[in-house]
Amino acid sequence: VNPSRPCGACRYCLEGLPNQCLDMRFYGSAMRMPHVQGAFRNALVCDARQCVKVADHVPLSLAALAEPFAVGLHAVSRAGPLIGRRVLVSGCGPIGALAVAAARAHGAAEVVATDVVDEPLAIARALGADRTINAATDTEWVARYGADKGTFDVMIECSGNAQALRDGLDVMRPRGVVVQLGLGGDVSLPQNVVVAKELSICGSFRFHAEFALAVEFINAGRVDLRPAVTGVFPMRDASRAFELAGDRRRAMKVLIDFADDAA
Repeated sequence: VNPSRPCGACRYCLEGLPNQCLDMRFYGSAMRMPHVQGAFRNALVCDARQCVKVADHVPLSLAALAEPFAVGLHAVSRAGPLIGRRVLVSGCGPIGALAVAAARAHGAAEVVATDVVDEPLAIARALGADRTINAATDTEWVARYGADKGTFDVMIECSGNAQALRDGLDVMRPRGVVVQLGLGGDVSLPQNVVVAKELSICGSFRFHAEFALAVEFINAGRVDLRPAVTGVFPMRDASRAFELAGDRRRAMKVLIDFADDAA
Protein backbone atom coordinates (compact mmCIF):
# COMPACT_ATOMS: atom_id res chain seq x y z
CA VAL A 1 0.00 0.00 0.00
CA ASN A 2 1.48 3.30 -1.11
CA PRO A 3 1.28 5.66 1.90
CA SER A 4 1.22 8.64 -0.47
CA ARG A 5 -2.31 9.86 -1.22
CA PRO A 6 -2.25 13.22 -3.00
CA CYS A 7 -5.49 15.01 -3.76
CA GLY A 8 -5.02 14.98 -7.54
CA ALA A 9 -6.67 18.38 -7.91
CA CYS A 10 -4.33 21.05 -6.51
CA ARG A 11 -1.93 23.07 -8.67
CA TYR A 12 1.05 20.83 -7.90
CA CYS A 13 -0.80 17.60 -8.60
CA LEU A 14 -1.96 19.04 -11.91
CA GLU A 15 1.62 20.07 -12.70
CA GLY A 16 2.81 16.49 -12.19
CA LEU A 17 4.33 17.03 -8.74
CA PRO A 18 2.09 14.85 -6.55
CA ASN A 19 4.65 14.60 -3.74
CA GLN A 20 4.25 18.38 -3.32
CA CYS A 21 0.45 18.14 -3.03
CA LEU A 22 -1.17 20.95 -1.03
CA ASP A 23 -3.69 18.54 0.49
CA MET A 24 -1.52 15.44 0.86
CA ARG A 25 -2.70 12.57 3.04
CA PHE A 26 0.48 10.63 3.78
CA TYR A 27 0.09 7.73 6.17
CA GLY A 28 1.90 8.36 9.43
CA SER A 29 2.65 12.01 8.65
CA ALA A 30 2.57 14.64 11.39
CA MET A 31 2.92 17.51 8.89
CA ARG A 32 -0.78 18.33 8.89
CA MET A 33 -3.40 18.78 11.59
CA PRO A 34 -5.05 16.56 12.47
CA HIS A 35 -2.24 14.08 11.89
CA VAL A 36 -2.75 11.33 9.33
CA GLN A 37 -2.76 7.97 11.08
CA GLY A 38 -0.20 5.41 9.96
CA ALA A 39 -0.59 1.81 8.86
CA PHE A 40 0.80 0.08 11.94
CA ARG A 41 -2.13 -2.32 12.16
CA ASN A 42 -3.33 -5.70 10.93
CA ALA A 43 -6.16 -4.29 8.78
CA LEU A 44 -6.31 -1.11 6.72
CA VAL A 45 -8.93 0.57 4.54
CA CYS A 46 -7.34 2.49 1.67
CA ASP A 47 -8.06 3.71 -1.84
CA ALA A 48 -7.60 1.16 -4.61
CA ARG A 49 -5.25 3.60 -6.37
CA GLN A 50 -2.81 3.19 -3.48
CA CYS A 51 -2.53 -0.57 -3.92
CA VAL A 52 0.22 -2.28 -5.91
CA LYS A 53 0.20 -6.06 -6.33
CA VAL A 54 3.08 -7.97 -4.80
CA ALA A 55 4.08 -11.14 -6.67
CA ASP A 56 3.12 -14.41 -5.00
CA HIS A 57 6.75 -15.47 -4.62
CA VAL A 58 7.80 -12.30 -2.77
CA PRO A 59 7.83 -12.58 1.04
CA LEU A 60 6.08 -9.78 2.89
CA SER A 61 9.34 -8.91 4.63
CA LEU A 62 10.68 -7.75 1.27
CA ALA A 63 7.43 -6.15 0.18
CA ALA A 64 7.61 -4.02 3.33
CA LEU A 65 10.79 -2.44 1.98
CA ALA A 66 8.98 -0.91 -0.99
CA GLU A 67 8.33 2.31 0.93
CA PRO A 68 11.90 3.13 2.03
CA PHE A 69 13.26 1.85 -1.29
CA ALA A 70 10.91 4.28 -3.06
CA VAL A 71 12.55 7.11 -1.11
CA GLY A 72 15.90 6.07 -2.56
CA LEU A 73 14.45 5.72 -6.06
CA HIS A 74 13.03 9.24 -5.91
CA ALA A 75 16.41 10.60 -4.81
CA VAL A 76 18.04 8.83 -7.76
CA SER A 77 15.47 10.34 -10.12
CA ARG A 78 16.37 13.81 -8.83
CA ALA A 79 20.01 13.18 -9.72
CA GLY A 80 19.29 12.44 -13.37
CA PRO A 81 20.69 9.51 -15.40
CA LEU A 82 23.29 7.51 -13.48
CA ILE A 83 24.57 5.19 -16.21
CA GLY A 84 28.36 5.36 -16.21
CA ARG A 85 28.50 7.85 -13.35
CA ARG A 86 30.33 7.65 -10.02
CA VAL A 87 28.01 8.02 -7.05
CA LEU A 88 28.71 8.82 -3.40
CA VAL A 89 26.07 7.90 -0.81
CA SER A 90 26.67 9.64 2.50
CA GLY A 91 25.01 8.08 5.56
CA CYS A 92 24.07 4.39 5.53
CA GLY A 93 21.04 4.12 7.71
CA PRO A 94 18.07 2.31 6.15
CA ILE A 95 17.38 5.07 3.62
CA GLY A 96 21.03 5.49 2.69
CA ALA A 97 21.60 1.76 2.33
CA LEU A 98 18.56 1.46 0.07
CA ALA A 99 19.74 4.50 -1.90
CA VAL A 100 22.88 2.46 -2.60
CA ALA A 101 20.67 -0.29 -4.04
CA ALA A 102 18.71 2.28 -6.08
CA ALA A 103 21.88 3.81 -7.54
CA ARG A 104 23.22 0.38 -8.43
CA ALA A 105 19.92 -0.61 -10.08
CA HIS A 106 20.03 2.54 -12.22
CA GLY A 107 23.39 1.76 -13.76
CA ALA A 108 25.92 3.70 -11.71
CA ALA A 109 29.46 2.78 -12.74
CA GLU A 110 30.66 2.96 -9.14
CA VAL A 111 28.91 3.44 -5.81
CA VAL A 112 30.90 4.47 -2.75
CA ALA A 113 29.19 4.71 0.65
CA THR A 114 30.30 6.55 3.78
CA ASP A 115 29.24 6.39 7.41
CA VAL A 116 30.84 6.68 10.85
CA VAL A 117 29.87 3.15 11.97
CA ASP A 118 31.22 -0.06 10.42
CA GLU A 119 28.10 -2.23 10.76
CA PRO A 120 25.80 -0.30 8.38
CA LEU A 121 28.66 -0.06 5.91
CA ALA A 122 28.71 -3.86 5.71
CA ILE A 123 25.01 -3.76 4.77
CA ALA A 124 25.74 -1.11 2.14
CA ARG A 125 28.31 -3.43 0.56
CA ALA A 126 25.79 -6.26 0.54
CA LEU A 127 23.31 -3.97 -1.23
CA GLY A 128 25.74 -3.03 -3.99
CA ALA A 129 28.34 -0.53 -2.79
CA ASP A 130 31.68 -1.08 -4.52
CA ARG A 131 33.58 0.52 -1.68
CA THR A 132 32.76 1.82 1.78
CA ILE A 133 34.50 4.39 3.95
CA ASN A 134 34.30 4.88 7.69
CA ALA A 135 34.67 8.65 7.82
CA ALA A 136 35.38 8.53 11.56
CA THR A 137 38.52 6.43 11.17
CA ASP A 138 39.72 7.18 7.62
CA THR A 139 40.77 10.79 8.07
CA GLU A 140 42.40 11.02 4.62
CA TRP A 141 39.45 10.00 2.47
CA VAL A 142 38.43 13.57 1.58
CA ALA A 143 41.97 14.42 0.48
CA ARG A 144 42.15 11.28 -1.69
CA TYR A 145 38.81 11.68 -3.40
CA GLY A 146 39.02 15.48 -3.53
CA ALA A 147 42.25 15.55 -5.54
CA ASP A 148 42.15 17.19 -8.99
CA LYS A 149 38.81 18.85 -8.29
CA GLY A 150 37.05 15.72 -7.08
CA THR A 151 35.88 12.25 -8.03
CA PHE A 152 32.10 11.90 -7.89
CA ASP A 153 29.46 12.93 -10.41
CA VAL A 154 26.57 12.51 -7.97
CA MET A 155 26.23 12.65 -4.21
CA ILE A 156 23.13 11.42 -2.39
CA GLU A 157 23.44 12.88 1.10
CA CYS A 158 21.33 10.81 3.49
CA SER A 159 22.72 11.71 6.91
CA GLY A 160 21.58 15.31 7.31
CA ASN A 161 24.97 15.97 8.91
CA ALA A 162 26.61 19.30 8.10
CA GLN A 163 30.15 17.91 8.05
CA ALA A 164 29.12 15.05 5.77
CA LEU A 165 27.66 17.56 3.32
CA ARG A 166 30.76 19.74 3.51
CA ASP A 167 33.06 16.78 2.88
CA GLY A 168 30.86 15.67 0.01
CA LEU A 169 31.15 19.03 -1.73
CA ASP A 170 34.93 18.74 -1.57
CA VAL A 171 34.95 15.36 -3.35
CA MET A 172 32.44 16.29 -6.06
CA ARG A 173 33.62 16.77 -9.64
CA PRO A 174 32.81 20.04 -11.44
CA ARG A 175 29.15 20.27 -12.49
CA GLY A 176 28.23 17.37 -10.24
CA VAL A 177 24.79 16.97 -8.69
CA VAL A 178 24.23 16.89 -4.93
CA VAL A 179 20.89 15.43 -3.82
CA GLN A 180 20.06 16.32 -0.23
CA LEU A 181 17.86 13.56 1.18
CA GLY A 182 18.71 13.56 4.89
CA LEU A 183 17.13 16.09 7.24
CA GLY A 184 19.31 17.91 9.72
CA GLY A 185 18.28 21.55 10.08
CA ASP A 186 20.16 24.69 9.08
CA VAL A 187 23.71 24.31 7.74
CA SER A 188 26.24 26.69 6.21
CA LEU A 189 27.61 26.04 2.73
CA PRO A 190 30.98 27.05 1.24
CA GLN A 191 29.68 29.21 -1.60
CA ASN A 192 33.11 29.40 -3.20
CA VAL A 193 33.17 25.60 -3.68
CA VAL A 194 29.62 25.47 -5.06
CA VAL A 195 30.28 28.35 -7.45
CA ALA A 196 33.78 27.36 -8.59
CA LYS A 197 32.76 23.77 -9.29
CA GLU A 198 29.39 24.82 -10.74
CA LEU A 199 27.65 22.28 -8.54
CA SER A 200 23.90 21.68 -8.64
CA ILE A 201 22.21 21.11 -5.29
CA CYS A 202 18.66 19.81 -5.08
CA GLY A 203 16.39 18.34 -2.45
CA SER A 204 14.51 15.05 -2.53
CA PHE A 205 11.22 14.73 -0.65
CA ARG A 206 9.28 11.50 -0.23
CA PHE A 207 8.04 9.86 -3.47
CA HIS A 208 4.84 8.95 -5.31
CA ALA A 209 5.16 7.08 -8.62
CA GLU A 210 8.39 5.50 -7.37
CA PHE A 211 6.43 3.28 -4.97
CA ALA A 212 5.01 1.21 -7.84
CA LEU A 213 8.47 1.12 -9.40
CA ALA A 214 9.93 -0.17 -6.13
CA VAL A 215 7.40 -3.00 -6.06
CA GLU A 216 8.13 -3.78 -9.71
CA PHE A 217 11.86 -4.02 -8.99
CA ILE A 218 11.24 -6.29 -6.00
CA ASN A 219 8.76 -8.48 -7.89
CA ALA A 220 11.14 -8.93 -10.83
CA GLY A 221 14.16 -9.65 -8.65
CA ARG A 222 16.04 -6.68 -10.11
CA VAL A 223 17.24 -5.87 -6.60
CA ASP A 224 18.01 -8.12 -3.65
CA LEU A 225 17.07 -6.15 -0.55
CA ARG A 226 17.28 -9.07 1.88
CA PRO A 227 20.46 -7.76 3.55
CA ALA A 228 18.47 -4.74 4.76
CA VAL A 229 16.13 -6.90 6.89
CA THR A 230 17.67 -7.43 10.31
CA GLY A 231 14.78 -9.35 11.82
CA VAL A 232 11.04 -10.02 11.86
CA PHE A 233 9.19 -10.09 15.20
CA PRO A 234 5.62 -11.02 16.15
CA MET A 235 3.54 -8.20 17.60
CA ARG A 236 3.81 -9.68 21.10
CA ASP A 237 7.57 -9.02 20.93
CA ALA A 238 7.20 -5.43 19.70
CA SER A 239 9.22 -4.03 22.61
CA ARG A 240 12.17 -6.24 21.65
CA ALA A 241 11.80 -5.17 18.03
CA PHE A 242 11.91 -1.47 18.91
CA GLU A 243 14.88 -2.00 21.20
CA LEU A 244 16.79 -3.70 18.40
CA ALA A 245 15.74 -1.08 15.85
CA GLY A 246 17.20 1.65 18.05
CA ASP A 247 20.69 0.13 17.92
CA ARG A 248 22.21 1.04 14.56
CA ARG A 249 25.25 -1.14 15.23
CA ARG A 250 22.98 -4.19 15.16
CA ALA A 251 19.93 -3.20 13.14
CA MET A 252 18.93 -1.92 9.73
CA LYS A 253 15.21 -2.59 9.10
CA VAL A 254 13.32 -4.39 11.86
CA LEU A 255 9.82 -5.61 10.97
CA ILE A 256 6.76 -6.62 12.97
CA ASP A 257 4.56 -9.42 11.62
CA PHE A 258 0.94 -9.05 12.71
CA ALA A 259 -0.02 -12.30 10.98
CA ASP A 260 2.25 -14.25 13.32
CA ASP A 261 0.08 -13.26 16.29
CA ALA A 262 -3.13 -13.89 14.41
CA ALA A 263 -2.12 -17.44 13.51
